[in-house]
Amino acid sequence: ENLIPIVSSETLLLKSNTKVSFIINILQVLQNPTDKETLINVLYFLYSHLNVQEKKHPFIVKHIKLNNHDLFDSLAYYSTSFNLNDFNLLPFYEKIESIIRGFHLTNSSDAYLQFFLDVILEQQRKNTDIQSFLEYWDRKKENLSIVAPESTDAVQIMTIHKSKGLEFPVVIFPCDLNIYQQINPKIWLDQLPKNYTPFNELLIPFNKDLNFVSNRGKEIYKQQREELELDNFNLLYVALTRPIEQLHIITNKKISKNIENTNYYSGIFINYLKKTGNWNNDKLNYTFGDVQRKSELTNFERKTKIQDSFISSPWKDHNIYMLASASKLWDTKQEEAIEYGNLIHEMMSKIISEEDITKVIDEYTNQGIIQKKDVKLIQHIIINIVKHPLLEEFFKKNITVFNEREIVTIDNQIIIPDRLVINGSDAVVIDYKTGKHSSQHHQQVLKYANTIREMNLKIQKKLLVYIGKEILVREV
Repeated sequence: ENLIPIVSSETLLLKSNTKVSFIINILQVLQNPTDKETLINVLYFLYSHLNVQEKKHPFIVKHIKLNNHDLFDSLAYYSTSFNLNDFNLLPFYEKIESIIRGFHLTNSSDAYLQFFLDVILEQQRKNTDIQSFLEYWDRKKENLSIVAPESTDAVQIMTIHKSKGLEFPVVIFPCDLNIYQQINPKIWLDQLPKNYTPFNELLIPFNKDLNFVSNRGKEIYKQQREELELDNFNLLYVALTRPIEQLHIITNKKISKNIENTNYYSGIFINYLKKTGNWNNDKLNYTFGDVQRKSELTNFERKTKIQDSFISSPWKDHNIYMLASASKLWDTKQEEAIEYGNLIHEMMSKIISEEDITKVIDEYTNQGIIQKKDVKLIQHIIINIVKHPLLEEFFKKNITVFNEREIVTIDNQIIIPDRLVINGSDAVVIDYKTGKHSSQHHQQVLKYANTIREMNLKIQKKLLVYIGKEILVREV
């Protein structure tokens, strides 16, 4: 309100930052497009953040019913640059940076976003995805916070408990605590009167009625009151001994008929003023000591260099490509590596139907596993598999497919067929191979088929697919 900077455990939490909350909301909308409540929060933020000139209600109504693709296409009119297709192909850390860039969340260094990206990077190393991260966020959001340097020029707000062991030039203590107040307190009462048989003890509310239950109740009531007094006077002691030079106490004036209520801190302070002869019923402000500052102001030397700008740009803009292929590491020809390696085999494990081909190739290209110059060759090989006359019917869109799914046999062995296609009670087993045909390949597919028969499925076909310059399909 008065533009005085503050630092508190609450303000340091990542979840308290509107931009971090916006990123979380975007992830939730992407994960659950029917979550209109979260989408409204997204639109409210964007309306203010993008300085939208039209009225708020029409802006929200226009976007609330759109699917995600149409939503982000429509938001491009307001100078955003978030592409959902590109987003889906990025690694998790790059996904978050693309949200920050696409919605222009910051141009300068932002501690909350930087710390949030540190959390993202840590989770990416654990191979997280959007859903896993959202679950992690729900568990940890109350504890994830930025670290404020001790030299921060701001008012620090903290509980008395957290101030233990610390000291400050000036402390403001705005508190008027009821020493004996508890929230729905209960106690176990033992040594019950005879009319409470057969109970040995009871859990009952803690209040002054305990005095009239039994002598044991009176004893417990007195002991509990003494413990509350001790705890709260210790708390008051901590608060009053934190300042080095100045202490400002702000309390209510709890006094009736010139009698103070000593159940409250304010009553204790009034009682003190009366005993020292300083109390005046018409006076509200009391000052003791010298208000002039004694110590010299210390200029903290900043030992860390502050990054003024937020640096983030897509790695594609720098023409950087990651080479993870063994063919490049060992200086062999790419085509030979594809022919004899496991790359196509691995990519086929991600393909259910023909519609998945482009998405999978883009994913491997963006991750640097394959290079752009090799895309046509790889695409040609995969299309030849999917469109092969003996295989095409098993890559249709609306069929049940299990790629590389573990199956436990009756003798507790694990088998992993490359592709299992199920239609009702019928099943087709497909296994991909490289190199020359082998009787071991034949035996392996037969083992798969026998196990699947034990699952009460009828084997229609058992197919071996040899991947090379040409696609050869052998029926077992």
